[in-house]
Amino acid sequence: MKYQKIIIALLFQIASFTVTAQKERVRGIYKTSDDFAKGNLSFNNNCTNKKIKIMLNDFFVQPYITIKQGDSSLKLLKSDIFGYRNCNNEIFRFKGKQELLLLNAGEQILIYKHIISKPPLGRTNVTNYYFSLGVNSPIQKLTIKNLKNAFPANLHFYNLIDKNFKYNTDLAGLDEANKMYKINLFLKESLR
Repeated sequence: MKYQKIIIALLFQIASFTVTAQKERVRGIYKTSDDFAKGNLSFNNNCTNKKIKIMLNDFFVQPYITIKQGDSSLKLLKSDIFGYRNCNNEIFRFKGKQELLLLNAGEQILIYKHIISKPPLGRTNVTNYYFSLGVNSPIQKLTIKNLKNAFPANLHFYNLIDKNFKYNTDLAGLDEANKMYKINLFLKESLR
């Protein structure tokens, strides 16, 4: 009997934590890449509308999001949705069950960041970077090899990559003077 009470108390604690575990409020979702390109948010709650609630279900890494509006709820698979915008105006794109933060919406090579905040014991947070060649292209891990494979005929770009980047982690560097990611600057230069 004593153990039952402890288990019930733990279940209530987990349930209440799950409800409050969402990282940030979601402003709306982009159903397709075309919606994203046009700036069309679906289920836009303007961050003030309490009648529409969008839950990412990322605490238990669910493959769907839940949209609650009044008494009804709708589940949409993350794999069928382009991404979402949060109330901080950050844009996230789904890659499987992962949510990737889009760092540079206006550039040709889009760069995404994914922070693994709970790595195995004894390790620090890990940041993984990804890229895509625009909103309609698949997302790939940001590596020197993958970038070169994405531009097979651009030898000038190859040379600029080899000359300026020693490690894969260098690829996500921002050029502060131009307010643009270095990869996109070098791509622009290679296309002149």
